[in-house]
Amino acid sequence: MDYLHDGSFEGVLSGVYDMFYSKASPVADQLLPEKSYQLRLSVPHQILTTDREKASKVARSAMETFGEEGFKLILYAYLYEDESYGTMLYRFLKKAYKLGNNAIECLSDEDIFNLYKQYRAVARESHLMLGILRFAHLERNIYYAQYEPTYDLTGIVAPHFAERLKDQLWVIHDTKRGIGAFYDGSKWFISAIDEFDGLAYSESERDYQALWQAYFKHIAIQERRSIKRQMNFMPKKYWKFLTEKELEDKGGAK
Repeated sequence: MDYLHDGSFEGVLSGVYDMFYSKASPVADQLLPEKSYQLRLSVPHQILTTDREKASKVARSAMETFGEEGFKLILYAYLYEDESYGTMLYRFLKKAYKLGNNAIECLSDEDIFNLYKQYRAVARESHLMLGILRFAHLERNIYYAQYEPTYDLTGIVAPHFAERLKDQLWVIHDTKRGIGAFYDGSKWFISAIDEFDGLAYSESERDYQALWQAYFKHIAIQERRSIKRQMNFMPKKYWKFLTEKELEDKGGAK
């Protein structure tokens, strides 16, 4: 049986609840997103309804059994955005409940390690983004940062900046997913962001960017310039929104 969820975290958790209730097979049955599902004639499927109460029961159970770190593992693995996540989570929980509260440390088990591997990838990139996310000062005194993370990190990084930049208005824009975290000075929330052309930088921001690009250009030793080395320190996929790399894109540095 293929069980189909709506793609949300709550949808996956309530789907896991239904699979436990139905005594679904962790080997033969799958929990998949309905949106991208491809019908298989030889396999029956069931479209599940997201139920917050069921999702809450699974979340509470995981928290009580595996603690905050265990639930964090489950949540971060969801943000990896793997379509097989629902199936992986069901297999993980079937195995982990039998092993008890130390189950997340049993990395020799394939079903546990698969989820842990995704958790680690998300955790690693979110930590990196806390250090390289660049905020630009816009008109109307708003600070704006844009990025294209590999994983869905906005809900992870936003609380950090809500604490660090609590006296400012800011937006963190995930241009890949068309969403953003907005902070109004007291609380933050996530919402969709429409595409737009150009940014209205403040005068001080334009001056700062020009100074930073000039500094970056003049300290560089062109004879020792190594793109490969730069990529060892920071993968090229993260260069797009770095002010000093914009200079190179425009031909200002060779």
